[in-house]
Amino acid sequence: MTVLNDKIEKWKKKLLDIGKRNRLINFRITKRSTVIITTPECTDLYNRLVLNEKSLAFPNNIEDEEEEDEDESLYQAKGNGDIETKGSIKNLQKTLRNLREKAKTAIEEQGVNILYLSFGFLKWRESNDSEQFFTSPIILVPVSLSVASIYSPFILSLHEDEIVLNPTLLYKLENDFGIKLPDYDIEDGKIDSYLKLISEQLSKNNWEVTFEVGLSLLSFLKINM
Repeated sequence: MTVLNDKIEKWKKKLLDIGKRNRLINFRITKRSTVIITTPECTDLYNRLVLNEKSLAFPNNIEDEEEEDEDESLYQAKGNGDIETKGSIKNLQKTLRNLREKAKTAIEEQGVNILYLSFGFLKWRESNDSEQFFTSPIILVPVSLSVASIYSPFILSLHEDEIVLNPTLLYKLENDFGIKLPDYDIEDGKIDSYLKLISEQLSKNNWEVTFEVGLSLLSFLKINM
């Protein structure tokens, strides 16, 4: 049985896509596929959503928003919801609608959830001589988006799938750098302590761990296969 289990683990690793186009390795923020949450901050959001299993509402008071500035980075989507994000509320609504539709399609056609909140990001580079940094999500929390009507706010809820450490990143670090991250105790829920722990572990590489939170589509199709 041990030999069979070892073979299964090797097959799983072969299914991992460690290419730079994979957002689990090279996470890129795009206008219609990413929402960066600024409030609640990382630990508070994790406690409320994961540990307390509380659903949170995004702001949707578009009519109260001032005329959009050309520089959307100046905007902070906030108001009548539990969550604040980067960008204007108008664009936030479009992005959330796109994320919900694509996540719904993936469940209907493939039977898998691809909508995740990424808690914490690792900014790393392939060598000390390289000037190019890559950003990879660390803790992946499956979520769902729902909305009652076009006038209602989008609601963020915890999905029934398992919370995991980014398996593609774990394999990349161990295979290419000989780095093995410590296990994360999901039930303990001390996400801030865990992120600080791996930040200290990887500081000798001059890599950085940030406490940001991003909502995006992350495909685990190969893993599910």
